[in-house]
Amino acid sequence: LPLAMGRDRSNAGASGGGGGGGGKAASAGDATNTVTGAAAPARRLHKIKSNVITAKPERTLSLGGGGGDTSVAVVVKQWQRLPKQLLQEHCDRQKAPKPEYYTQQRAGGGEQHFCRVRLPDSKNKEKDQHFNVPLGAATAQDAQHLAALYVLFQLNPSLQLHLKLPDHYRDRWLEWQREPPPSFGRRAQRSGDGGGGSKE
Repeated sequence: LPLAMGRDRSNAGASGGGGGGGGKAASAGDATNTVTGAAAPARRLHKIKSNVITAKPERTLSLGGGGGDTSVAVVVKQWQRLPKQLLQEHCDRQKAPKPEYYTQQRAGGGEQHFCRVRLPDSKNKEKDQHFNVPLGAATAQDAQHLAALYVLFQLNPSLQLHLKLPDHYRDRWLEWQREPPPSFGRRAQRSGDGGGGSKE
C-alpha cells in the first residue's frame, strides 16, 4: 500500500509538471502575440487639407483712370454690390435683356461724363425704356454706375439699397430718398432713336 501511494504521488507530480508546462506555454504564446503586435505596421495618419478659402473683407476698385480720366476709388465690401450689378439682377428677375449703357463726354468741369441707359423689352422694341441721366461723373465707369443707380431709383425709390451699396453710392441713394433727383430722364422710345454716345 505505501508503494502504491508513492506511485500516485509521482503521477500527480508528473501531472502537475505538465500543467505547469502548459502555463509556461501559454505565457510564451502571450509574449509572442505581444511581440507580433509591436511589430505590426503603424497606421498612417493623413493630413486633411482645408478647402475653406479665407475671403478678403473688402476690395478697392479703380473706376476710370484711362484716357485722361481721374481715377475714382470705390471700396467694396464682400457683401456689397455695385449699382450696375444691382440693375442687372433686377433685369434677371424680370427675365429681361441686360441693360445697355451709352456714355458721352462733354467739355467743361470735372463731372464731364454722362450716361444714358436703355432697358430693352424682350418682346416689343417699341416698349424699350430709355433713361437720360442728368447727372455727370468724373469718369465714364463712374457715370455708368451712377446712371444705373438713377434707373434703380426711378424704378423703385423705396428700395433699401443703401444696405447693399458701397459708401460711394450709398450716400447718394440716401440723399435721393430725402430729396429725389430730376425724373424727366425716363421715357419710352423706339430703339432707333439712339440719342448719341458710345455704347457699352
